[in-house]
Amino acid sequence: MKAAVRSHPAHRWFILGTVMLGTFMGPLDGSIANVSMPSIAHAFGHSVDEAEWIILAYLLVTASTLVLFGRLGDMFGQKRIYLIGFGIFGAGSLACALAPTLEALIAFRILQGLGSAMLVSCTQALIVDTFPGRDRGRAIGLNGAAVAVGLSTGPILGGAITTYGDWRWIFSINVPITIVALVLAVLILPSPRPHPQGFDPLGALCSVVGLLSASLAISRGDIWGWTSLPTLVTFGIAAVSLVAFIAIERRVKSPTLDLELFRNPLFSLSTIAAFVYFTAQSGVIFIVPLAAQLALGASPLKAGLMLIPLTVLNIVLAPIAGSLSDRIPARYVSTFGALLVTAGSVMLALLPGLPSVWQIVVALSVTGCGTAVFTQPNNSAIMGAAPAHRRGIAAGTLATARTTGQLLGVATAGAVYFARAARLGPLAHTFAPATSYFAGVAGVMIVVALISYSRGEPARIQA
Repeated sequence: MKAAVRSHPAHRWFILGTVMLGTFMGPLDGSIANVSMPSIAHAFGHSVDEAEWIILAYLLVTASTLVLFGRLGDMFGQKRIYLIGFGIFGAGSLACALAPTLEALIAFRILQGLGSAMLVSCTQALIVDTFPGRDRGRAIGLNGAAVAVGLSTGPILGGAITTYGDWRWIFSINVPITIVALVLAVLILPSPRPHPQGFDPLGALCSVVGLLSASLAISRGDIWGWTSLPTLVTFGIAAVSLVAFIAIERRVKSPTLDLELFRNPLFSLSTIAAFVYFTAQSGVIFIVPLAAQLALGASPLKAGLMLIPLTVLNIVLAPIAGSLSDRIPARYVSTFGALLVTAGSVMLALLPGLPSVWQIVVALSVTGCGTAVFTQPNNSAIMGAAPAHRRGIAAGTLATARTTGQLLGVATAGAVYFARAARLGPLAHTFAPATSYFAGVAGVMIVVALISYSRGEPARIQA
């Protein structure tokens, strides 16, 4: 059966479908618990603030280990890392569903996040290896759509399960999906093609400690206080670790992260643009359902459903945007997408205090169009700029930019929203606190557009 599948004319598209399943599940589980936190906190007798660690634990571990697993994928083959990652992800999901306490649930989310980092770090590299020619942009576009759909579907699915069933099902449903994914991966994915290389354990340790510390400080700074001792110490550990990491990587023979990648303006500027974009956009995905519940009295399910335009438009437009990037320089396509997101953010910022659902949906529709048009050419530019033996690292770098941006976006959005609400008095229970954040997003997206346009024409790094 395996031979028949691999000899099929559409085998490479089977590979894409298999990889997209992993791409979808990672971001999905990063956002699915957002609207379920009050229910989970109540079930275990804890505060919502304590339950927030259900989300933070997953994102912190994922963001801090992606580059490491991208490197290991280059060394031992992306398929091996992908299979092991999905297995750990499924086991962690089952453990989360059976967790007897909140503390146990948080610990199992760490395990789940570790598996997510392993499978997500390999997906882009597997696609680029499978689609070396003119269909690469289309394939990366479809895979990028899976990321966007996962991020925006999470709150919808989580809200539906929490409203009509037991919150434990938000983790239980991953188990059968994992079994199917593992069977498909064994049958369809090509055999590993590892590149025998050395390993840099000290650099890997500094990378994990630095990214973990930075992400922790960013996500908790608004609660601890940005000038408090815990925040400053955590930022200090991050700074020392990351400076040490860069110094080590410049000297070792087999670095965890090849800094030569960043000498290419296409790679470096596209990665920066991705990070800034995901920081802004993940905040919108977090704020819209929150404001809908607090200002409009919407149920968790109804609040989550407002994000449907982001999901649908990404499914429809991402392949088109990816195909365009095969024919038109990414700087033009992604810049146009960033400007569309800017326009949608301006529309969100101009919403009245008590907007109708349709006003929100129209603004999010413009944002959704821009999301699809920006992300796919940008992702294609990042992966196309990396040589074959560094695509795992490039994929891990891209996924790190996305996940760290998501973490920073949620933390920043929450801090801005609640700080603004505290100053608005009676207007706190309107959309006014949210519109202040959306105005900031519009400004940030102008910066993303400028970065995208300034990176110039594609220029590959030589393998």
